[in-house]
Amino acid sequence: MGYEFMDTQPAYSKIDEQLRTEGIIFGDFDSRKEGWWLLERDAPSPNEKVIVESLPYMQGNYDFSVFDDERYFENRTLTYKFKIVASPYSDRKMLEHEIKRKLIPMKIQRLIDTHDSNYFWKGKVQSITLADDNKYQTLVATITFNCYPFAFAKNYEGSDIWDDVEFEHWVFQEVNFDVFETKKITLINIGSRSTVCSVEVTGNVWVRGNNTELQINSSNYLGVEIVLNRGENYFELAGEGTIKFKFRREEMI
Repeated sequence: MGYEFMDTQPAYSKIDEQLRTEGIIFGDFDSRKEGWWLLERDAPSPNEKVIVESLPYMQGNYDFSVFDDERYFENRTLTYKFKIVASPYSDRKMLEHEIKRKLIPMKIQRLIDTHDSNYFWKGKVQSITLADDNKYQTLVATITFNCYPFAFAKNYEGSDIWDDVEFEHWVFQEVNFDVFETKKITLINIGSRSTVCSVEVTGNVWVRGNNTELQINSSNYLGVEIVLNRGENYFELAGEGTIKFKFRREEMI
């Protein structure tokens, strides 16, 4: 996965927080700042929601799992294993209580993994198990998250923040448009599935295309959603005003 790990054999010395570069952020819990070293990360692909029918005297079966050119998946499980080193028993006991207190009550929200810093997951903690080693004064925590099957891009498309650009999988595109006459535009979704797009509008703008026909203005744009399929989505704009399309990619990573 591209991690660089440091030897964490017991050594009673002050640990520089900046050395812990890999970890997770969930709510106000940042594993690096809490003193946990990341040992392992496991993010297997999710199981598909399979719908199949088999008929007598038929070779194979009918697979109805794909709908509208998309496959559908169950939630996925993300598992992280962390370690605290060179810590006396009283501190380890406190850390065990604290990690459960901070993580277990949290509702579904963003999970940020430094390994994929341009994305975030949505989920909640499924379980936390801990293993204490009194001989070596270490504590190992295994945290399992139950998450939505796709990761979300951290930034909206069109933000094009230079430090976040992944040239191997990226498209630079305009998402803000001034509308004074009929204009044809293309919005590109390079994600792994279709995504929902919201808009911000001033003036009055008509949007047509991609099975969509909307008349939007500055008083009714809230709550408007447009589905963008994978690939290129073609629209025609008319009216007078401005429109901004806001959407994130969903990626199977």
